[in-house]
Amino acid sequence: MRILHPFLLLLILTAISVQKSLAYGTRCASVGPAGDVTLTWENTVLKAADFRAWYIYHSTSASGPFNLIDSVFFFNQTNRIHLTALANNNPAYYFVSFIPLSGNPPVISDTIRTIFINVLNPGTGFANLSWNATHSPLIASQNSWYKIYREYPRGFFTLLDSVDASISAGQMTYSDQISICSDTIKYRIVATDASGCISVSNLDGELFRDLQPPAIPVLDSVSTDINGNGIIGWNVNPSTDTRAYAVLHLVNGIWTILDTVFNRNNTNYLSFVSASNSSQSFNVIAVDSCGNPSSQSVPHSTIFLNVSFSQCERANRLSWNPYTFWGNNVTYDILLSVNGGAEFVIGSTSSTTYSDQNLISGSAYCYRVRAKESFTARSSTSNRACVSPAFPPPPAYSYIRSVSVAGENLVRVEAFVDPAATVRGYDLLRSESQSGPFVRVATILVTGVSSVILTDNTVNTSARPYYYKMLTVDSCGQGILESQVSKTILLSGTANPDYTNSLSWDFYSLWGGGVSHYNIYRRINGVLSASPVAVIYASSAFMFTDTVIDEFYSDGQFCYVIEAVEAFGNPFFFLDSARSNEICLVQAPKIFIPNAFHPGGGLNNIFYPVNGFVDARTYSMSIFNRWGERIFQTNDPRAGWDGSSNGRSSPEGVYIYLLEAEHPDGSSIRIVDSVTLIR
Repeated sequence: MRILHPFLLLLILTAISVQKSLAYGTRCASVGPAGDVTLTWENTVLKAADFRAWYIYHSTSASGPFNLIDSVFFFNQTNRIHLTALANNNPAYYFVSFIPLSGNPPVISDTIRTIFINVLNPGTGFANLSWNATHSPLIASQNSWYKIYREYPRGFFTLLDSVDASISAGQMTYSDQISICSDTIKYRIVATDASGCISVSNLDGELFRDLQPPAIPVLDSVSTDINGNGIIGWNVNPSTDTRAYAVLHLVNGIWTILDTVFNRNNTNYLSFVSASNSSQSFNVIAVDSCGNPSSQSVPHSTIFLNVSFSQCERANRLSWNPYTFWGNNVTYDILLSVNGGAEFVIGSTSSTTYSDQNLISGSAYCYRVRAKESFTARSSTSNRACVSPAFPPPPAYSYIRSVSVAGENLVRVEAFVDPAATVRGYDLLRSESQSGPFVRVATILVTGVSSVILTDNTVNTSARPYYYKMLTVDSCGQGILESQVSKTILLSGTANPDYTNSLSWDFYSLWGGGVSHYNIYRRINGVLSASPVAVIYASSAFMFTDTVIDEFYSDGQFCYVIEAVEAFGNPFFFLDSARSNEICLVQAPKIFIPNAFHPGGGLNNIFYPVNGFVDARTYSMSIFNRWGERIFQTNDPRAGWDGSSNGRSSPEGVYIYLLEAEHPDGSSIRIVDSVTLIR
């Protein structure tokens, strides 16, 4: 090796400044496997006729000193190998000197540097690369994109990427994620030149291990299959080194591995986890070829559907937990299978409840809910929930057997009802007209009975007839069946001066068998007759005249009740009766008083007024002597004076009597007169 003479170096350096404008210079410096360097330069602007030699200079530092390492004596030979450069471990700087034959000063090229790459392993699963450009600024003919090659396995180079050296012609860097479990990985840099040569860096590397976990998986959806088992689906993991997926299930708050699914493109799993009785949560972990696990995916939970039959609404009520794991809005399709048939969609909702009222009692209804994400094809299906609604049978009948007046302000209604019906009770409805409107006047809460008796105590039974019907109320409080309309019998009458009482009443209607006849009962002196005083058949007029002369000595008050008796033919085989209100008619008192009597005589031996229809409660008679002394008194209309006083016969003479009573209207009867006692 020759050392450049200081005087010659000065001339060369002076010539450098003189020859700067020449388009002449080094183009490429390529490091060989043994650390040798192939240097390439250009001769296009120089004259071969003035050529003497090419002098090649080398240094391990940009600031020198540069040593002459070789000479080339052929003008068209523009490359040379520096065998002892040791550029695998050291930087190498070169320039070329054109030595003219004419003795003119040498023409010096630009200085070129070999690309020296340094590879570091920071222990993070990445390889950190750094290298230099061959010249700053870049050589004009050089491609600014420096290519990065990785050697793995040994002897096989793969182009990884390129870095634009024009952005940073000084030091360039690159970070390569390692996806190889454990091995030595080396890198080199290649820069091409328009002249056709290339600059290749040294080869450098380290022992690397893949420490980077794969990307976190993204669940597509979780569903429940037709058998009630959980199904998990996820997207293909973007980490190409993904080897398997671990499927996890949440059990008592702890994530437990269910199974492992191998192959990056296998993205679903059918589990044996039952999701029929509750919502189940799942997630997925990706595992790469080096066993590095990713973090858990965002968990998804199955849709759990619950179905119940609402007897009062006659509807199947569905409810489920929302599917909230997607970014877009969710709608839910309601799927239904009836009696094992094919599923079909019966409706859609954005809510988490649904009511199906299109039901047939005894049919089997099986539902599933399918969540659908807007603008995508993603879906999640719930468990299958089934129910067989059974409507309680409606009452077969409700029939009013009788409507009877039980008092002036009391009506008793008896009904025959279906004991097999599931009911809450019965309402008694009343109206003053057969066509209504009806209002509720009484309620009884009872079920499982065949006979219901209700009373109405807010009536005036002597003022008008009242119409009634019985309403059957189901267990939900809804009226489901009305009976026929029935009514009270309204009885009215008049006391006539000819010792008769006239009665009339209205027709008792809506009996299943119709009315056979009407019995008329009469009360005299407070005692009701045990047997009817008259029987009026339904084909006759609804009136009767009662002659009461035979009851002349009664208190004058005659009370009547009509009893309707049902005819044969009732569909329920009943023979019922119903009573009317009771009316009382009062005959006016009839009083006949003799003006003389003869004690001890024949027919008229007692002073005895003839009192017809006089009420003993208001009657009194007194006898006075001539001195105004009361010598006799009685409150019995049928008692008379025998002409004695204090056990002794009174003397013949004229005596004064005072008779007091009341008319039916309460007005007073007062008779004062004289009677002659004859001896």
